[in-house]
Parts: sequence; C-alpha cells; structure tokens
Amino acid sequence: MCGRGLFAGVSLLLALAARSPAASAQQARTPAVWYRAAAECPLGPDFLAKIEGTPRAHLALAGEHIDFVVTLLTSGDETVGRLERQTNGGTVAIRELRDATCERVADGLALSLGLALDPTQPSAAPDADAQAPTNAAPTAPAAASVETAPAAAPESSAQTPPVVGLPPAIEQPVKVKKRRAWWLGVDAGLLSGPATRPMPRGTAFVDLEHALPTLADDLSLRLAVVGALGSSKTEIGAVQRWVLGGRIEVSPWRLGSERLGVRPCLAFELGATGASSSKGSGVNDRSLWAAPGAGLRLSGGLLPRLRLEAGAGALLPLLREQIFAGSRALYQDAILAFYGSFGVSFGLP
Repeated sequence: MCGRGLFAGVSLLLALAARSPAASAQQARTPAVWYRAAAECPLGPDFLAKIEGTPRAHLALAGEHIDFVVTLLTSGDETVGRLERQTNGGTVAIRELRDATCERVADGLALSLGLALDPTQPSAAPDADAQAPTNAAPTAPAAASVETAPAAAPESSAQTPPVVGLPPAIEQPVKVKKRRAWWLGVDAGLLSGPATRPMPRGTAFVDLEHALPTLADDLSLRLAVVGALGSSKTEIGAVQRWVLGGRIEVSPWRLGSERLGVRPCLAFELGATGASSSKGSGVNDRSLWAAPGAGLRLSGGLLPRLRLEAGAGALLPLLREQIFAGSRALYQDAILAFYGSFGVSFGLP
C-alpha cells in the first residue's frame, strides 16, 4: 500500500510539472496596442481585425503596459502612419508609411504589426526608418482616449522582459509636413464704391497653398485677374464705369480645417478704371486703379480636389476718381469700396 501511494504521488507531481509550461504559455497576455487615428481612418477594432491570426493583440486599457503604438494622421491628400515599438536598447523603432488613402496605410501598418507579433520571424521588430531615443512610459495614462496618447514604451509580448528604470515620459507629437498645393478657380460677385450702385465683378485666380512650409505652414498666396463693369445714374443719365486689373492676396493662416476653414486675407489691386457716356456729354475718362484691402474667405471641400468658397472684404482706393461732364462734377468715388463673391476652385494633381 505504501508503494502504491508513493507511486501515485510521484505521478501526480510529474503531471503537474509537465502541464505548468503549457498553462503558462496559454495564460501569456496578448500585446497591448495603443491606437490613435483621424476620423476618416479605421476604428481600433477594425484595424486589429486586419492582422492575420487575430486575436494576437488587443487595444490598450487605461493604466495598462503598452507594447505598440499605431498612429494614423491625415493632412490634405496624404495620410501618414507610424508603428512604434520599444526595443531592448530602450529606443523606439519606427516604421512610417505614406499614401493617399488612410485605408491603404492602415493595411500596411497592420501587416508590419503582424510580422512584429510573429515570434518565428527573424525581423519581428519593425525596421527603423527613423530611430530616435525616447523617454517612454511603460503604461497607459489613467484617463485615456483615442485622440491623445503618451509616447509609448512598447515591447514584444512573450520574449522580451519589461523595460524598467526609464525616466518619465516626454510627449513627442507627430508633425506632418504639408506639401505645396495648386488650385485654379473663378468667382463672381458685386463691387460697390466706384459707381453709384453695385457693379458686377468677377475674378479668375490661381492659389498656392503651403507656399513656405518651413516658415509659415498655412501661408496661402493668390494671384488673380479682376474686372468689374457697371453704371451710375447722374444728372445727364447713365454713365458706364469699369475696373480692370490684377490682384495679389496673402493669407498667413487658416482658422478651421482644410475641409472647412476661414482665411483672413490682405490684398492689393492694381490696374485701370474709367468712365464713359454714349450721349456725347464729354464723359470719357481713365485713371489708375490702386487699392489695398483686407477681407475674409470661407472655403468648403466637396471632394478632395473640388471646393466652394465665399469671400467679402473692403478696398481703399488710393485715387478717388471724380467724374465730370465738361466742367460740371457728376459724382466722386466712395472712400471705401466693398465686395462680396462666390466661387469654385479645382486642385491640380
């Protein structure tokens, strides 16, 4: 009986010892992924679903250790994606992808993350397109959201021990350099001031956005041809009035987004203006049109390369034209000229 009891006890101990590694492997946690993305990009669960063999990772919870950070940001017609992971040396390895659509960037990052999660691959960690030391935090903050995330201290799920002894996190936001963009457009509206009643006014323009990305990233330059034609009621009847010239417009910044935003603008128009009458009254005059001004321009994107806009502003004519019929004064231009317009523009590839 003693021999049988001893044999049963030894057998039980051997069975528990053999089962322990398998149970530990089953209980090994899946890597935590901190995911942040623009509104037009896939949601966190949809991104993880792109990884083959899911579930091999999960979205990080508040206060949980972070293994990987995935960032998807959009700027104009480009999406920039980054996958970050903590290496044994305490640096963050970064893989960066760029494409016109957020969906394709998300597919590429999901493929890279899948390779990083596969312990059988020799290149499990993402190649460092750009490597830089980071003061990374090993856990997520207590109040977490998909819009803001700390600089991460990711690591492999089962093979790499947690990195300890790192200093407090210093947040390093991802900055996307915007590319120059050309737009062609036309608008139409009214101009008041040179005549006694509003004159129809139109412009044809070309825009250069992000003109100086290293100095002022949102700077916009616009060159336009502007013209207005109308008439004024006078003592001798209707007098035709016209304005024709060039316009340069500078907008140093934008309030809002690229899809819907307002731009304050400074402008200067230079050209010629004139008045004439068909009744032989002697009214036939031309003079210089020079007018600095300021205004606001609202633009809204319908498609990636099509948008509508509306503008309004004031001009200060440096020369106030006075209209005469012979020696008789008929009227003089107003001190300020006001304009309003609606237009459409098309982005060049």
